[in-house]
Amino acid sequence: MRIVVGLLFLQHGLQKWFGIPVPSPAFANIQLLSLIGIAGCIEIIGGVLVTVGLFTRYAAFIMSGEMAVAYFWVHAPRAFAPIVNNGELAVLYCFVFLYLVFAGGGPWRADAVWRKRT
Repeated sequence: MRIVVGLLFLQHGLQKWFGIPVPSPAFANIQLLSLIGIAGCIEIIGGVLVTVGLFTRYAAFIMSGEMAVAYFWVHAPRAFAPIVNNGELAVLYCFVFLYLVFAGGGPWRADAVWRKRT
């Protein structure tokens, strides 16, 4: 689950910053210190870290917070229920990352390999 969720989250950042696989609506006007720019950085860096299992708990904590902010700032003003405001994905990511904060990266993580070598 960690690997798939990390790769899916990484795609959101790649779409924002590089237009891969298709450009997002904000792609042409993205700036590093804008909310979308910062979100894209969190999604790229965090997505890679969670995918490989390096600093999983810390990355997941930050990404869970990003998704909570995204839900309450972007989706909730439209309507509170996620099914009505298209916020299901933000809620799902938020709670999956929150789960990873407590569960950790599992046995197949870069942290485990790194710790064996040191």
